[in-house]
This record gives sequence, C-alpha cells and structure tokens, in this order.
Amino acid sequence: MNLDHLRYFKTIAECEHYGRAAELLHVSQPNLNYAVTQLESELGVPLFEKAGRNVRLTRYGRLFLQSATESLQKLDGSARALQELGTGGGLVLLGGIRKLAAQTVPELMRGFLAQPGNETVRFELHTESGFSRDLLQAVAEERLDMAFVSHPGDPTVFDCLPFQRSPFVVVVPPGHPLAEKESVTLRETLAYPYVYFSQRGGLRLPIDALFREIGARPKIAYETEEDTVVAGMAAAGFGIAVVPDHPVLRCLDVKILPITDPDPSRTAYLCRKRSAQLPAAACRFYDFCAEMLGEKNS
Repeated sequence: MNLDHLRYFKTIAECEHYGRAAELLHVSQPNLNYAVTQLESELGVPLFEKAGRNVRLTRYGRLFLQSATESLQKLDGSARALQELGTGGGLVLLGGIRKLAAQTVPELMRGFLAQPGNETVRFELHTESGFSRDLLQAVAEERLDMAFVSHPGDPTVFDCLPFQRSPFVVVVPPGHPLAEKESVTLRETLAYPYVYFSQRGGLRLPIDALFREIGARPKIAYETEEDTVVAGMAAAGFGIAVVPDHPVLRCLDVKILPITDPDPSRTAYLCRKRSAQLPAAACRFYDFCAEMLGEKNS
C-alpha cells in the first residue's frame, strides 16, 4: 500500500467515476484500475461496486475512506510543517509569565511578523501555570522553544537574555499615613504590616532581595501568589504591598509610591535551552528579541 494508491482511491471515491478521477489526477485509467485492484487484494475486501457507468463505495470502502482521509491529512500536514521549517517558517512555541505574556511578548511577536521574510511564521504562546519555574521546566523538556520569565534558569542549561521591566513600587490604601508622601524608601515602610507574596509566587525572591539590601524584614500580615490580588488586598486595607508598577494599579483605589532606596528596578529574562536544536524561525525570533530588548535597556 503506497500513498499514491491512497490518493487515487480517495479521488475515485469523491468522483464516483474512474474517467473523471483519471482526468483530475493526470494519470491513465488503467493505472487507477491497477491501484484499486492492489488495495482490494491487500485488504481482502471490495472497495467499489458498479452503479451504471459510475462506481460507488461498498460498506468496506466507506470505512476505509474515513481512515485514508485522516491519514492523508496528517501526512500532508506534517509535510507542510517540515517544508515551512526548511524555508525558515513554521511554528514557534513561546512561554511567558502572565504579565509579560499580556503585553511585552505580543508586541515582540507583532514586530517580528512585520519584518519581510517572516510571513509564514506562526506562534503559540503558553503561560503554563504562570510561574517561571514551570516555564523553565517546559523549555528544558523542549515542550517550549523559549520562555519569558522573571528569574534566570541554570546557566549550564539555559541561555538567558536579561532585559529591564517596570520597577517595583509601594502601594498603600487611601488614608494610610504613607499616602501623604510622593515617594518612599523601603525602610520607611517597615513599621507597617504587609500583604506579601507567598513562597510559590515568582515575585517573592526579588522582593525578599530588596529587603535584604536594607538588612530588614517586612511585617507580613497576609500572603498570596498573584500581584493583582496582592494589590487588591492592599487597596482593601489589609496592609501595604510592594508590587510591580503596572497600568492595572491605576484601576485600584491605592496610592502608588515610587521607591527611592534601594534600587527598585526589575530584570526579566528570555531563556532558551542551550543544547536544543531550534527551528530557524525560533532562532531568528530570539535574535530579534535580543536586538529589540537591548535597545530598550540602553
């Protein structure tokens, strides 16, 4: 059984006529007769029966047509995907923590697709659980080509491209003593209880590092994982919080205070596996990101 015979069988089934099928396929009718005879001999059942000058599928033929159609679709799809990869197109599998996947990554994708030669590239953008460690695991297992994360992976496993993100800020509810200020040092916040990121949250480590820089620990009243939840709890008066500066904060009833000390800047990373053989399109996208994010950092 070969692919040509399957294609011949499918076309005959659609035309219900050997002559018309031969014209569509640009082959001789004896070749079609031979192909069907070979298939029927191999399968051990008749695939067609005569219907006047036409032919129609037997019940065995109808069953085999469904399987043949599905098989040809899968093979044709795989062939097209490989052809795209060979010409620099194809599918790029991206991951990103939610905040980056909501804005930064789509902007980079749009800029890349606007460049000549990238018209056949397609993207899939995944957030997994939304946590950097899960995204890095997916890159390590080659389920993703690369991922935008909040902390770098093991440098022996990953190439990690750093870039700057929006800085940390302090948010306080209306009427709070700090709400009268226009900016704060982190030390000025130590007297007040905090809504803080839990150990599972990807932002716990960098915020802990800020407090280590001033040799102090915050008074933690509540813990949770998501930054929007942290900010929302602060708005409701459960405590103050250190969160990334993001447009969503302007929708909450909080005072946003820039941090003047220590340095509140944040770094994110684009990581790919060192040993992975990435498609040409994925390599080009990584290089494009390096250029664009490098300009943003300068």
